[in-house]
Amino acid sequence: MSEPNKETIRQQFRAKRRALGAAGREEQMSRITEELLAWLEDHAPRRSVTCFLSYGAEPPTAALLERLDEAGYLVHVPICEPARRLSWTRWYPGVAMNRSAVGPIDEPVGERRGAEMMADVDVIMVPAQAVDEHGDRLGQGGGYYDRFIAELPGPPLRPQLISIVFDHEFLAPGSFPVELFDQRVDAVVTPAGVRNLTT
Repeated sequence: MSEPNKETIRQQFRAKRRALGAAGREEQMSRITEELLAWLEDHAPRRSVTCFLSYGAEPPTAALLERLDEAGYLVHVPICEPARRLSWTRWYPGVAMNRSAVGPIDEPVGERRGAEMMADVDVIMVPAQAVDEHGDRLGQGGGYYDRFIAELPGPPLRPQLISIVFDHEFLAPGSFPVELFDQRVDAVVTPAGVRNLTT
C-alpha cells in the first residue's frame, strides 16, 4: 500500500481542525495567545511582528491581532500576490479591507512592502497545519511562505519564525512528508506553550 501524499494528509488535518468546532478552536487559541504574548516580550525587542489573517478552521487570529495592537506591536500581515508571492501591509483595528485578488479572504488596504521590510521585523508568525520537533512545517500547499522565507538571509539576520498550531498538530519527526524546498521554523506555539526547535 502506498503512503498517503501530502494533499491527502492536509485534508486529514483540515478535517481534524473542523472537528474541533469553533468553540474548541477559540478556546485553544485563547491559551496560545497568552503564551505567545509572554514569549514575544523576550523575543520582539523592536515590537514589530507579522501575523497571518486566519481563514476557515485555522487557529483564529482576530483576537490575537487586537491584543498585539493593544500591547504596542507594529503588526504587518501578508498579502497574496500573483505567482504565489507575498507582500506585506500594516494591520491595525479598523483598517480598510478589500477582497484578495487571488484568494477568498479580505486583506487590508495600504502600502505593500516586500522582503526589505523584514530588516525591522522581530518575528514572523508562519501559518502551519502541523509542525514537527525538527521545525519542519506542513503548510497549505501554495508555497507562499516557503518562497518568501527562502529569499531571506539566514539566522540571525532574519526574523525568528514561529508557527501557531493546535495541541494535536505538534508532532514527532516523520509524521508528514518533507521536501527540499520546505522551510523550517525556529519555534512553535501551542496551548501548552512555546517550544524552541533550533537547539
